[in-house]
Amino acid sequence: MEIAEGSLVRYNGTGTVGVVKVVKEEDDGQKWAMLDSTQLFYHISTLEVIERVPERKELGPMSMDDLKEKLKAKERMMEEVKMQDDNLETGG
Repeated sequence: MEIAEGSLVRYNGTGTVGVVKVVKEEDDGQKWAMLDSTQLFYHISTLEVIERVPERKELGPMSMDDLKEKLKAKERMMEEVKMQDDNLETGG
């Protein structure tokens, strides 16, 4: 199905969903589409037309425990980065 203004699409890179506001074609023939949800242009080849917006549960289940674990992992990573920064020697 061809992507046109008004098409409901999903960006394959991140799963971002939006309605195409503008389609533009560059001088070299490449086509780009701006999505209403991000106000960003995406190369047409990275988008796919979809029939409906996926429900949240279709995007992948995540329990409160999953969210807490992700937060803990992020905090550990941030602490490691901070320790590395503290250990850097600076010249001068």
